[in-house]
Amino acid sequence: MELKLPITDSTNIDSIADEITGCYLVSARWTMINDKNVTFVRNKAFGYCYNLKWAGPLSKFDADIACQNSKTTFVISHSLLEPFLVHLNDELSLPNSIEVRKLIGLDDNELQLAK
Repeated sequence: MELKLPITDSTNIDSIADEITGCYLVSARWTMINDKNVTFVRNKAFGYCYNLKWAGPLSKFDADIACQNSKTTFVISHSLLEPFLVHLNDELSLPNSIEVRKLIGLDDNELQLAK
């Protein structure tokens, strides 16, 4: 018996993973180069936060709609962030390291310096 499996585009697989684990909105405007953590847009756009529990997760569809008119906010998948997440005092945050900024597409030259 011959088994024929459907071929799935890798972008489709990424999309499926995003829907299962969810997405977050990263704020390039409010993430400062010398902050300890990356800044996220809070759920329902109620400000900004470092704690991912306050930031979502959102479905890929909702995240895309939420940031469609913003040049400084972009969508990032939970599955991409997962290896870097830090659990501390019932909070879940993403360290603002060079490796993480490169991974999520934050340009060091465009980030502000917090005073």
